[in-house]
Amino acid sequence: MSDTETVRRISVEETYPLRHRILRPNQTLADCAYPLDTVPSTYHVGYFLKDSLIGIGTVLKEAQDGSTDKKVWRIRGMAVSQEAQGRGIGGKILTALIRYAASQGLPGEIWCNGRVTAQGFYQRFGFTQISDIFDVPPIGPHMVFGRPLKEEDLTSS
Repeated sequence: MSDTETVRRISVEETYPLRHRILRPNQTLADCAYPLDTVPSTYHVGYFLKDSLIGIGTVLKEAQDGSTDKKVWRIRGMAVSQEAQGRGIGGKILTALIRYAASQGLPGEIWCNGRVTAQGFYQRFGFTQISDIFDVPPIGPHMVFGRPLKEEDLTSS
């Protein structure tokens, strides 16, 4: 990453504009809040080009059954501004989220709901499909991806 590119922790409020614009354009800004956004263990990351926030992601402690007492982390709200997509920014955000989750204690697991069209992206980071395809109206077909957290996640870049 160059001096003009940084990935760093951000506040939940900083995620809302991109969540709204990219992920939930037909909903209100208030609809962009997730139930566990403000829990202390939740980690929000932003990708900045110069001083512009152009990518975001969130990882929170939540198992697929909704419980929060296990070393299971969920990725939510990954978004990159449309003009910056296809440049590897999503991978840098995902790596930062995985690194944070791994730093909170191993062994552990990480998972997400992802669009079917993102399967190749998640596979490049070691995720596998762990559910059947399901529909998320009005977004379209999704599946659950998951993988174990590993020691090498602590130092990946």
